[in-house]
Amino acid sequence: MTRYETITSLGDDLIKLMGKSIIPVHILDWKVYYEAYLKQTELLLKEYGKPKKTWAAGMVADEFNISERTMFNVIAFMESS
Repeated sequence: MTRYETITSLGDDLIKLMGKSIIPVHILDWKVYYEAYLKQTELLLKEYGKPKKTWAAGMVADEFNISERTMFNVIAFMESS
């Protein structure tokens, strides 16, 4: 189970844990970035027939005004177990 799957399985408890300062608030931001990345990867897969992960990461980084390096860190964090 990846970290992303774990975070999404928490559901409403994620907000409660953030309220208690058990989980840092930036994890919610990272979840939003990662979900946008997954959506963008899916769109590029449909358009080009293969996932263009670097393009997707760059597009999401531009959309949220974060660096590409930060986006790759988010992806690595969410996809690790």
